[in-house]
Amino acid sequence: MSSDLPPEDIVDAQVVDAESDDSLVPVDALVLQSAPPISETEDRYLHPLSVIFSLTDLIKQNLIAAFLGIFGAANGDLVYVGLALLFFVPTFIFALIRYFTIRYRITDGELVVQEGLFFRRVRTVPVERIQNIDMVQGILHRMLDLAEVRVETASGTKPEAVLKVLSLDEMERLREGVRIHKQSSRAAGSSAVPDGALPAGDVSELNLEHEELSPALSLLKIPISWLAKAGFASNRGFILVGLMMGFYFQFAQGNPGDIDAGDLVDWNFIPESSSLLVKVGLIAGGLLIVLLLLRLLGVGWYILRFFGYELRQIGEDFKISCGLLTKVSATIPRKRIQFISVHRGLILRWMKLASVRIETAGGAADNSENATTTVSRRWFIPVIPESSIDKIIAEIRPGIDLNMDGYQWIPLARRAQSRFIRIACVVSCVLVAAAYLTLGWKLGIAALIAFPILILYAIRKSQSVKYARTNFGVVYRSGVLTKKTSFSFFEKIQAASWRQTPFDRRWEMATLSVDTAAAGPAEHVIDIKYLDQETAKQEYEQIVTMAAAR
Repeated sequence: MSSDLPPEDIVDAQVVDAESDDSLVPVDALVLQSAPPISETEDRYLHPLSVIFSLTDLIKQNLIAAFLGIFGAANGDLVYVGLALLFFVPTFIFALIRYFTIRYRITDGELVVQEGLFFRRVRTVPVERIQNIDMVQGILHRMLDLAEVRVETASGTKPEAVLKVLSLDEMERLREGVRIHKQSSRAAGSSAVPDGALPAGDVSELNLEHEELSPALSLLKIPISWLAKAGFASNRGFILVGLMMGFYFQFAQGNPGDIDAGDLVDWNFIPESSSLLVKVGLIAGGLLIVLLLLRLLGVGWYILRFFGYELRQIGEDFKISCGLLTKVSATIPRKRIQFISVHRGLILRWMKLASVRIETAGGAADNSENATTTVSRRWFIPVIPESSIDKIIAEIRPGIDLNMDGYQWIPLARRAQSRFIRIACVVSCVLVAAAYLTLGWKLGIAALIAFPILILYAIRKSQSVKYARTNFGVVYRSGVLTKKTSFSFFEKIQAASWRQTPFDRRWEMATLSVDTAAAGPAEHVIDIKYLDQETAKQEYEQIVTMAAAR
C-alpha cells in the first residue's frame, strides 16, 4: 500500500506483498541522520528539560499533595501549603540530582547507563542484545523535539534502560552508535579488522546492510472511520466509568459504605402521573442514551490512542507509530514474534472487522505495562477488515498455511457438552438462590431466566472450542461472544503439558496446555479443557516431539 494514498482509498489493498507486487515503490527510504554517533570516550547526559519532565511525572504520582497545595493556596491556609512543599521540594531536588548524575555511553560493545549520587547504580547492556530503541512523545515532547527513549532487549518485560528525556538528534546518535557497534562486532568475526575497530570511510565497506537503509514498506494505515467503529464496539467506555465511580466512592464525604446507591440516580424526571408504559419507555430511553455515551467514550479512547496508526516493515522489523496526544513509536523484530491471535468481538463481527494481537519473546504482561508495550503487543493492529487478515498474517509470518478448511480439527471429548451443561445448571441454581435470599422472591423468580441463557451459552461454548496441530505449530479457536483464533509455532513453544483433575479422571478427560515464553498479552492462552484423555496424551507427545525437532 502506497503511503500517499488518502484514507478513503484504503480498502482491501492495504496490505502489500513486497515480493509479489512488481509495481511496489518504496514509500519511505530511511537514511542515516547527519548527527555523528556517540563517541566511546564521551559521557552523554539527558536533555536539560528532563528536570521539568521528571518533576511533572512526580507531580502526577503525588496528586493528593498537589490538591493540598492548590486548596491551601486558594484559602490562604499555610498548613496545606507546607504539607505540599514537604512533597514537592524533595521531589524537585531528586529530579535535579537525577539530571546531573545520570549519564550513558557506548564503550567496548556495551551500553553503560549510570545514575545516583549517594547510591550509585550502573546498568550495562551488551549492544548485541539490544533489539529496539523506541520512543514515546507527549504533546510537550513534540513541541520541543524531545522524546522518552526506551532501550529493549529480547529478555524481560521491562525496558533495559529508560532515558528521560533526549532530543531527537541525541536519540539518533544513540541509534547510530548501537548500529555501528553491532556492525563492528559482526565484522570482527568475519574479517581481519583488529580489535573490532571500524575502518575509515563509509560503513558500507563492511558489506553489511543496515536495516534502516532498507526501504520502509507501508503495510497498513488505519483511517479514523475504522477507529470509530472499533471504539464503538469496545467496552472502553464502561472501564472509564468504572474508574470514575471508584474515584467517587474513594473520595466521597462520609463513609463510602453508607452511600445509598439510590442517591446516584435521580428519577424525578419521570412524572408520577405517567402511565406504566410511559415510565418504562422513559427508563429504556435513558438507558439507551447512557449506553450510547459510553460507546462514544470508547470511540474517543481509540482515536486518542491510535490516531495516525501506521504499520511499516523495515528489513526484518515491523515499526508502529500512532497517537494523537501521546505519540508512540515501537519496533517489533519479526524473529521475536512467537504467538499471533486474531480477536473478533460480537459487534466487530457485524462490521466485518477484527483486531490482531501478538506475543513476543520477553513480552509477558505485567502491572507496569507502558504505552509502547501496550501498542506493540496487546494492540499490535487495533482494527483491520476481516478480508485482510490473511494478508497481514502472511506478512508477519511468511510461509504459514492459512487454509483453515484444510486443518485436521480435533474436537473435544464426546461428553464435553454434557459437562458444560451441568456446570451451567449449577451456576444457574446459585444465582437464583442468591437473588431470592438477598433481593426477595420476585427477583428470585426473575433470575430463573438465567437457566436457558446459561445452558445455551454452555452449548455454544462447547461447540466453539477447536484445536489443530499443523506442520508449523498449533492453532486454537474459542469464544462465543468474542471469537479468538491463535497461532503458535513449534520453534517458539517453551512447554507443553497435560493434566487431570479428579473430575477429569471420572469423565476420562484431560486438559492440554501449550505455553510460549510470553503467554499473556494476547489474552488467549492455549489451555484446552475436556479433551479425550487419550487424545490429550497423544497430542502432548506429538507437540513435544515436533517442538524439540525445531
